[in-house]
Amino acid sequence: MSQDNVVVGRLGRAFGVKGWQHLQSFTSPQDNLLSYQPWFLRLHNSDHWQPIDSYEIQNHNDGYLVRLAGVEQREAAQQFSGSLLGTPAQTFGNTEDGEFYWHQLIGCQVINEQGEALGEVKGLLETGAHDVLQIMRQGQSVLVPFADPFITEVNLTDRRILVMWPSEWND
Repeated sequence: MSQDNVVVGRLGRAFGVKGWQHLQSFTSPQDNLLSYQPWFLRLHNSDHWQPIDSYEIQNHNDGYLVRLAGVEQREAAQQFSGSLLGTPAQTFGNTEDGEFYWHQLIGCQVINEQGEALGEVKGLLETGAHDVLQIMRQGQSVLVPFADPFITEVNLTDRRILVMWPSEWND
């Protein structure tokens, strides 16, 4: 599968000697990770996604441990540390009006109410109070709260987000 995968987790360090390793969920809540299937793996040094045919998973503290099929020893698990876990975008359910998945916002152009292009959404940050858009503008990062009253309109069809954020606020 190609770039249609959305990153939902990452394999962490090895745990024990039998091939288990930590699994970091990027979903909220974190157990949503378990409902997104099938999984694909992108090794930390590759752009290619490969299907994960079989694995074991178990709860560990407030996270998960996973053991991929054929990985029986700590050294084998260590090779996968840092690899990303993805699932096809079609796996996600529909959202309600005014709700968005983060992956839908990445790549959108951000324009302020004065018609000035602020840049492209490169990522989002979770701050506790609200999410924050990370916008790249001329090699510089601009941070805009993804909350009222700053977000005026999100148009996923046109890949555009209209914000109440005058450009002088970035100086």
